[in-house]
Amino acid sequence: MNLLSYNCQGLGNDPAVVKLKKLLRREDAEVVVLQETKLSGREMEAVTGRLDGYEGLYGDSIGKKAGVAILWRSDLSVALVSSSAHHIDVEIEGLFSCNKWRLTGFYGWADNERKHLSWELLREIRGFSNLPWMVIGDFNQILFEGEKKGGAPRAQSEMNDFRKTMDDCNPTDLGYIGNPFTWWNKRGEPDDIVERLDRAIVSPEWVELFPSFMLHHLARDSSDHIPIKVMRQHNGTRGKKRQYKFEDMWTSSETCEGVIRDAWGNDGSTVMGLTVISKIEKCARDLMAWSRTEFGDIGRRLCEARKRMMFLDKCNPTAEMVQERRRLCAEVDSLVAQEETY
Repeated sequence: MNLLSYNCQGLGNDPAVVKLKKLLRREDAEVVVLQETKLSGREMEAVTGRLDGYEGLYGDSIGKKAGVAILWRSDLSVALVSSSAHHIDVEIEGLFSCNKWRLTGFYGWADNERKHLSWELLREIRGFSNLPWMVIGDFNQILFEGEKKGGAPRAQSEMNDFRKTMDDCNPTDLGYIGNPFTWWNKRGEPDDIVERLDRAIVSPEWVELFPSFMLHHLARDSSDHIPIKVMRQHNGTRGKKRQYKFEDMWTSSETCEGVIRDAWGNDGSTVMGLTVISKIEKCARDLMAWSRTEFGDIGRRLCEARKRMMFLDKCNPTAEMVQERRRLCAEVDSLVAQEETY
């Protein structure tokens, strides 16, 4: 089971919704916390309706600013505690364990003169429940100087205010695995700035309940923010066989039906004496081989581009790396568009 958090920077257009749908599928997200939806609750209901198998609760945007949401697969139990344009607070059962715990999706104020509202909000909602607690999202603030590279230094008073709030509310930073920065201004040298704005903070009770869970920083795409994912951290890794999935884009090809008929048997009878299970496996193999010829191996190319972007994110950026990263962003956008077009 995975919990995803993502500053989607608006869901008011089809490409953004398609991008979110593919992200949820790729990361197998049971729950996703969204920031900057820039939509009303009614508009978010329509978006959720396009995401198969998800339900949602929403904090309305203020015009085309802010807006948060929590979406979950329908087999989970989720109850609303409170919400606003900058947070949504729920009690959840069935995610990671059968125990009930508290999840807050958070979007901090970006304007320096209003950042105090972020900390006032956290202090206010802290007292709503004594359940194990996680706050996850885009805080629009760093805790320490090392969480920013490039540009003018953050004011020490701003970081102190964030740390003081952490002390008052008693959560701890969950840490992370992966690229140390979650936001990039995409300007390139000498104006390149990266920061760790997205994070998860948890109460001691949450850590005690879920000691083996960690936060992973995922691959960056064309957005300013990377998605972050909470998942169980295994001691060892084992190779995982790729799971077969029928791709929607296959149905756009006139030859798809023929591949299925040939693999299954035109008259519904057995093919060379194969059992039903064997025929299904043969059909899957034939479809995947046909897809590579018909569409190209889009999935593999996307995976390779994202892996290269993650590597570049870990390096001290040079002008050449910034240019390569821009090229990779364009390549990822193009490949995702091809998936949707097909």
